[in-house]
Amino acid sequence: MKTKHLLFAVVGAGLLATSSCTKTKGEITMTYSKASAVYADLDEIRNMPLVASARSINDPGKIYIGDKFLLIGEKEEGIHVFDNTNPNNPVAISFLQLPMTREFYVDGNFIYAEGHYDFMKINMADMYNPTLVSRVEYAFGESRQNDQGQDIIGFNYETVTETFELGSPEAEALENDTRLYYDYQENLIPVATVPSSFVGAGGDVKGTLNKITTLNNYAYVVGDNEVYVFSDNGNSMAYVNRIYTNASDVETIYPYDNYLYLGTQSSMELYSTTDPSSPSHVSEYWHPTSCDPVLPTGDVAYLTLRSADNSGCAGDENTLDVLDMTDVFEPQPLNTVVMDSPYGIGLDGDYLWIGEGNNGLTLLNNADPTNPTIIKTFTGVQAYDVIPNPYQANAIYVTGDNGMELYEVDYNTLTITPVTAINY
Repeated sequence: MKTKHLLFAVVGAGLLATSSCTKTKGEITMTYSKASAVYADLDEIRNMPLVASARSINDPGKIYIGDKFLLIGEKEEGIHVFDNTNPNNPVAISFLQLPMTREFYVDGNFIYAEGHYDFMKINMADMYNPTLVSRVEYAFGESRQNDQGQDIIGFNYETVTETFELGSPEAEALENDTRLYYDYQENLIPVATVPSSFVGAGGDVKGTLNKITTLNNYAYVVGDNEVYVFSDNGNSMAYVNRIYTNASDVETIYPYDNYLYLGTQSSMELYSTTDPSSPSHVSEYWHPTSCDPVLPTGDVAYLTLRSADNSGCAGDENTLDVLDMTDVFEPQPLNTVVMDSPYGIGLDGDYLWIGEGNNGLTLLNNADPTNPTIIKTFTGVQAYDVIPNPYQANAIYVTGDNGMELYEVDYNTLTITPVTAINY
């Protein structure tokens, strides 16, 4: 399993490569990122036992906080399960082996997780005995196989310089991208056929950095410029649709009042689920290019926009934007609050929490939802997503690179006190 993890880590690095070219008559010399397919037996991966012994956290991903259990994703490998009956002392009890999984979401007693190709549903009613109840194979696209019947599970990347004929498939592909994908026979793989990987929290206790959500017996998963739709009937799920979005670079999805709010790098997109099997576009709100989670509540929606100076997002905005959603067909800007580096958003009664990465944790007065005002920034706290705990009054969970912490909040004295931490 460690090998697979390292392979996918290389994928992320490969995406940063750039291409350059030198033209001569009839030929073009280009420097680009070459992705060579890595293969494995997908049936063997799918048949791994779901539950394994608790293990250390090495490369954490998403989190979910429930009234009895707490989940922390391990990128590309699975989910750590903690008994959270006593929030002040979570106890590691098991590890769910879900190779290639980056994103999961929780609704009630069920985990929804993508596994690169597959979409899975896991019953957590008994957290000491979780069971896989449904798997939609090849939910996000078919795989290319090698001559041994093995599926692509990732790519090895290297930066190379090669000469191509002008007008060749390679030269044309590099006009729109900085990388080329190749199979085991060194045949070029069209980018459109490369399976998507998805990068939550969940249900009633969800953060805003999610790419999976559920609503009205359907599950929705966002890719770069699409929404995958699955029917969800108890212990059976099925792929039903794929909706292409008006904007690319979709980053987050959030359900509210029979609408799906999509956060993209250039807009907030609103989709109606009047027909839940085929969400329809209602409106959009365009904003400067930036990273963009969305939190709707009442008649407003909050967007945090983050710049290129913070985790590689394009643009130069660092703000909290407030939108008037009274007329869903024409979202209108109401207010803008200048921030340092906003990431996830958490709403706790009349207060709004925003994680600002290495710049700390910011508290805003939200008694008037149309006009949130900054009260205080707690420096020395690394905060990406912020999740108020509905099962414990005046308590928030904060995630950072080094772990997750539970804080008690005193809104009178404007202080936060660390209660417990799970270090990575």
